[in-house]
Amino acid sequence: MKATHPTVSVVIPAYNEATYINRLLEAIAKQNFKSFEVIVSDAQSKDGTAEVVAEFKKDLDIKLVEAPPKDPAYGRNMGAKHAKGEWLLFLDADDEIDDPNFIEILLAKTLEKEWNTSSAKMSVKKSESIKNRLGSGVFYRYQKLLAHTKHPVAQGYCILTRRSVFEENNGFNEKIRLGEDNDYVSRVGKYGFGFVDETYYFVDLRRNHSEGLKYAYKAMANEVYRHTHGYNLEKNRYAYDFGKHPKRKKSK
Repeated sequence: MKATHPTVSVVIPAYNEATYINRLLEAIAKQNFKSFEVIVSDAQSKDGTAEVVAEFKKDLDIKLVEAPPKDPAYGRNMGAKHAKGEWLLFLDADDEIDDPNFIEILLAKTLEKEWNTSSAKMSVKKSESIKNRLGSGVFYRYQKLLAHTKHPVAQGYCILTRRSVFEENNGFNEKIRLGEDNDYVSRVGKYGFGFVDETYYFVDLRRNHSEGLKYAYKAMANEVYRHTHGYNLEKNRYAYDFGKHPKRKKSK
């Protein structure tokens, strides 16, 4: 059922995400909070992503907008242009959510804290290796530490932001090839930002699995560059390979 004036617009950039996005959309359809719309910004996927999204039209106020296959920043910005909600909730197509009150809690706590941008607790499945669980835990604590500084960061896996703030600050910087999510949060943090630990989402570590230490090195090098170059990532040589990831294996 369509909300004439949705409070939240969920924006999901996608590029060949047919085997992942159905999991996320199923979770969103089960949310107890109902004042939202879903916008999938699809980068001309060739794997049937559009067909998967179409299957959810009976359960969600959802639409697919087509964007050229550029980087996630462009996809998120394109999706936001079609949004009607007061708030924009950016999620990645491979996120996993099992809390039916995820959107409601995230929004309520953000309003309670008088923040204009926030993120939820980043978690990984217990089925992951101890190394991956520890690494992800340390990374999340690092982000929480920076939340108390002038240059906070949050991953594009989950960013809730007031649409007026997003528009006033020109959204995600499309000149940045890796770290555009951190850059956005760093720029708008002055309007109020924090992490909501009362709800959570699971990160899919598919890139960690496929790239190994190379992925970790690239992420750390990118963050060092950010801190040593005036928090400007436009000229950083590292890039994100949008759409290049392994397909999700079906659960047994």
